Amino acid sequence: MNGHPFLKGVGLGMVAGAAVGATMMKNEKSIKQAAQRTVKQAGRLAENAADAVVEKLPH
Repeated sequence: MNGHPFLKGVGLGMVAGAAVGATMMKNEKSIKQAAQRTVKQAGRLAENAADAVVEKLPH
């Protein structure tokens, strides 16, 4: 994944967007916990997608 900075940037952008959305939400504990889970899942999803794309690319 280090050889493809665009994919890494896409993943970081998704996580940053989720984090900004989480901070703009109400300050309730359950909402914050849900937002934290969403950010973690988005990060995992972006990393898995980037890894899958990298595996398909010719070496």
